[in-house]
Amino acid sequence: METKKWENLFGNAIYLSDSEEEIRKKVMSAITDPNRIKKDDLGNPDICMVAYYHKLFSNPEEVKTVCEECRAGKRGCVACKKQLAENIIEYLRPIREKRKYYEEHPELVDKYLKEGTEKARKTAKETMKKVKKAMKLDYFE
Repeated sequence: METKKWENLFGNAIYLSDSEEEIRKKVMSAITDPNRIKKDDLGNPDICMVAYYHKLFSNPEEVKTVCEECRAGKRGCVACKKQLAENIIEYLRPIREKRKYYEEHPELVDKYLKEGTEKARKTAKETMKKVKKAMKLDYFE
């Protein structure tokens, strides 16, 4: 199987273009503590990827509650994943909205790219003048 380097081999990457439903589906398929079979089994959030992602997308108080309830067997993995999915969706919402806006306004993207190119070209030209002078290669100017 030949894949491009940017393809997601496991189908679990969350993209900014993913719908809320796709995000929920991917989070719900995440692997949790393999030793935790039933909801009230004691869990170990230190080895659970869902708990790890809670640390990235949840507030500190929520993370503390998630980990305590997991260790005590009071929170099931499904509930934990559902909460994480909603947190990820909320976290990404402003980014996804901005992405959608620019998809709907490609002329702005073109404008910004042209402006950025001109700015970079000007900076590069000035930098090259300094480089040539420092290397004593500015005798053609």
